Amino acid sequence: MKKLNVALIGTGFMGKAHSIATAVVPILFGAPIEIERKVVVDIDEELAQNAAKQYGFAEYATDWREVVSRPDIDIVDICTPNSTHAEIAIAAARAGKHIMCEKPMSMTVAEAEAMLAAAEETGVVTMVSYNYRHTPALQMARKLIEEGRIGDILTFRGYYLQDWGADPEKPLSWRFNKALAGSGTLGDIGTHVIDAARLLVGEFASVNAIVKTFIPERPLPAASMSCASPLPMIRPMPSASAPSIPVRTSRSATSSGRLPAWGRATSISSRSNGTTS
Repeated sequence: MKKLNVALIGTGFMGKAHSIATAVVPILFGAPIEIERKVVVDIDEELAQNAAKQYGFAEYATDWREVVSRPDIDIVDICTPNSTHAEIAIAAARAGKHIMCEKPMSMTVAEAEAMLAAAEETGVVTMVSYNYRHTPALQMARKLIEEGRIGDILTFRGYYLQDWGADPEKPLSWRFNKALAGSGTLGDIGTHVIDAARLLVGEFASVNAIVKTFIPERPLPAASMSCASPLPMIRPMPSASAPSIPVRTSRSATSSGRLPAWGRATSISSRSNGTTS
């Protein structure tokens, strides 16, 4: 069986989640290749060392540039703040590494285009972590829509709410810093709803949004932030009878998620607990 060595860049929450997936997916679903958790990288050496032990990596390092250039690394898994995605991904692609990148893919369209160009130039395999589209509930919803079971789609409304940011005394995170996060809740969690809309109903014709920051400051030095939350959005689809696509995201509401779509015949709804009705 062919073996591929993974370098994980970033040891935070998503780094842990990806490590769990790397460990258990071959057990649960089988795999035609063997995945070796080779090296984990963090700029903080102590965090890197601890992550290597906890996440099951053979080595740890603090310099991602050195790691992505190593000949024994096959896959680079990017779980760092959004502002670093493009630089790491482009370097990895130019080094001939396959790439898994957390969403949002980049800070700007120009960065995303540069990432794509680098990958196409070397022919590496790439993936952005839109994992919800692979859940059984969404796949079932897509199947019902493709079979015409709910008729022509009239409207789709999605929301993804989290409550961990509702406390104004919660310390400032990079996710609240526009220079590091880019697009606030839209890029962080709203992208999952947008991806689900694209999966189920198609591409967008136009976009508009209303944004609001509920907690403008947090208790850390330089705590002024400019990442808006939530972002209600109306996203019409390109057709004569185009459905409307309201999307709502927030980190200051009770955690929940739902992706309903209404057709002429009936409706379907996929929930964050993995059920479809």
